[in-house]
Amino acid sequence: MVERLPFGMRAPVAVTYVRCGVCAAFGELVLDGGRLDLAAARAGDHVRETHPGAEAAEALRLVPDVAFPPADCADVAEWVAQYNARTNLMPTAGPQ
Repeated sequence: MVERLPFGMRAPVAVTYVRCGVCAAFGELVLDGGRLDLAAARAGDHVRETHPGAEAAEALRLVPDVAFPPADCADVAEWVAQYNARTNLMPTAGPQ
């Protein structure tokens, strides 16, 4: 059974937030046990393309975090994939 929280959220899900430390425009969630190497590679591509001269390894931030999927979310992995697709299309700041 999924624990229901107020305001239409599920119980927190442990994630790692991979983001660009230069602009914070690139951000991607990785579920515990997920492929951090692939997320870090995509973030590294962002750093090299968007910030010429910046050292990708120094610019990346891997931050332990939690995510709160909506209460009606049946597939957390799919929700994370949708979040990642949405946030990486727009140059918006992620969590600081």
